[in-house]
Amino acid sequence: QIQRVLWEKYLFITVLGGMTALTRCPIGPIRSTPETRQMLKRLFEEIAALASASGAPLAPDAWERALSMADRLPPTAYSSLHHDLIHGRRLEIEALQGYAVRLGERFGIPTPMLFAVYAALKPSEHGAPSP
Repeated sequence: QIQRVLWEKYLFITVLGGMTALTRCPIGPIRSTPETRQMLKRLFEEIAALASASGAPLAPDAWERALSMADRLPPTAYSSLHHDLIHGRRLEIEALQGYAVRLGERFGIPTPMLFAVYAALKPSEHGAPSP
């Protein structure tokens, strides 16, 4: 079941990493603000759809379980992607959000939320952008 475990981890870190980096907030305010909670849910749904199209053996409720895991995190939790961003380090967005966007293109699955996160973080991919 290694494929299932890998996809579950990818789903979780891609969404949580992207959201904490993009908003520069810990998970507490993200999940308690209706608009960002909805964004979190939609991101989980988009990646779950990609996993399904890829033939990954995810459970139909994988995105709901991921959201439940996010709800159990300490409210002050940030991702390593967030830490890399605020410290001006290189970001792993090609392996995370970029990969998901490319999968969506390959399978013809719309990924507007993933693309938005990817595009917003892209200027910082190689570290802090210079003016």
